[in-house]
Amino acid sequence: MDLNLAGKVVLITGSSRGIGLATARAFAAEGCRLMLSARSTGPLAEAEAALRASTADVAAHAADVSKPDEAARLVQAAATVFGGIDVLINNVGGGGGGARIADSTDDDWRSALERNLIQTVRMMRLALPHMEGRAGAAVINVASISGWSPQLAMSGQYGAAKAALIFDTERWALEFVPHGIRVNTVSPGSILVAGNGWDRYRLANWINGRNIPVDGLEQPHAPLDRQPF
Repeated sequence: MDLNLAGKVVLITGSSRGIGLATARAFAAEGCRLMLSARSTGPLAEAEAALRASTADVAAHAADVSKPDEAARLVQAAATVFGGIDVLINNVGGGGGGARIADSTDDDWRSALERNLIQTVRMMRLALPHMEGRAGAAVINVASISGWSPQLAMSGQYGAAKAALIFDTERWALEFVPHGIRVNTVSPGSILVAGNGWDRYRLANWINGRNIPVDGLEQPHAPLDRQPF
């Protein structure tokens, strides 16, 4: 498929595995130039090497985007290596904390908002000067079905943070119109990836060749646990 993206510079956070790495592979197939990022240097180097072996034009920069200085260095690295940014994929996010409001703490809520909302705002603000004026520039914020359907949220704070991300993306889309940048969200469902929460659950409950969850009912999948870092 040719989506006329050849040569576009794509910065993807949380791209050493899972949804982020799959996204990087898809953009690489379109001939894009990639800046990968994740907190863990080992998996990030492996992802970079694998994509480079496929002839992709790729660079990588380790960063924890919840830390303002590291996020700023990541954006600057992409702009320095490739001369600007055409597409920003805000893929970093995750759950954690008490599943019930009664069991959650103030810190659970603060950390959920930081992981799923605030760092996304930060990345957009930092990337804006390097994106405006570039034809076809776009931001894609990876939200979740948990932001649309409360009963699907693995925790109240996760669902609330993703709902806020979806809501605010509409506002950001309007604010970015004068800069010629489109802003959208995508809301994945539960994704089974080797090593993620679903996979750990599946392996832990694999008994006699069957996947047996804690409620005793056989099913092919596990609870929501999206961990793109």
